[in-house]
Amino acid sequence: MKDYRVAFFDIDGTLVDNQLPHHLAFLERIPESAKQALKQLKENNIEPVIASGRHHQVIDDFASTLGVDSIISSNGNCVHYQGKMIHQNIMSPTLVSELLEHLHERQIECLIETPYNLFCYDTNKYMGQQIAKENILRIDDPLPENIVQLLVPWNESIDYQLEQDSILIAEKVAPVAASIHLKNGTKADGIQKICKTMNISVNQALAFGDEENDFTMFDTVGFPVAMGNATPALKEKAAHVTASVSDDGIWKACVDLGLITK
Repeated sequence: MKDYRVAFFDIDGTLVDNQLPHHLAFLERIPESAKQALKQLKENNIEPVIASGRHHQVIDDFASTLGVDSIISSNGNCVHYQGKMIHQNIMSPTLVSELLEHLHERQIECLIETPYNLFCYDTNKYMGQQIAKENILRIDDPLPENIVQLLVPWNESIDYQLEQDSILIAEKVAPVAASIHLKNGTKADGIQKICKTMNISVNQALAFGDEENDFTMFDTVGFPVAMGNATPALKEKAAHVTASVSDDGIWKACVDLGLITK
């Protein structure tokens, strides 16, 4: 077994069991075995990192409870290592304005993400309940600074109609959500930033995932691990396929690979 120094974990469908009711908090949907695995990895000098399409604000509290302070958020467009921000990938205000107009014409609502806050417009019908009152915008308000991505609803029938040569990409990040961000902002980029900060090779990294937006992670790390509930295409990229998240997949993989002991 190689000298692995860091392990990257997706949230939805990897750490978090999406088969459990979604009104439960993240921590309540993470198997106890996965929590113990992350703790033992850290004790064994393998840095656990959460790598997600979700916003840092959504991740930070439960990550802290798990003892994890290194986070790739917003699909790699915001990166923290041991509590310190080391990278942010900012969209230009002109690009954001054009994108918002494009979505408005298609009646697609969105949340606006900056490294530290989530915003939405007061016309938003169903995604604004998680937004602080001071972060609800009127249509004529100036845009927030340092926007990294937009979060939009996802289902099989939604067509965001981004041009093929666009510098933007729409990526599914959760069962009912996608994000639109710069194509050069990826989890892979976040992995490279963290490995560089740690002064290690990406070959000394593992990644655990289940969804389409984990492809770049799997193409980057030395050892990709797919959950049993992962998409078939992701399993094909994996060096190891473990059990599903609900069947202690994280724990079993860490034991099977010799990263932790029972």
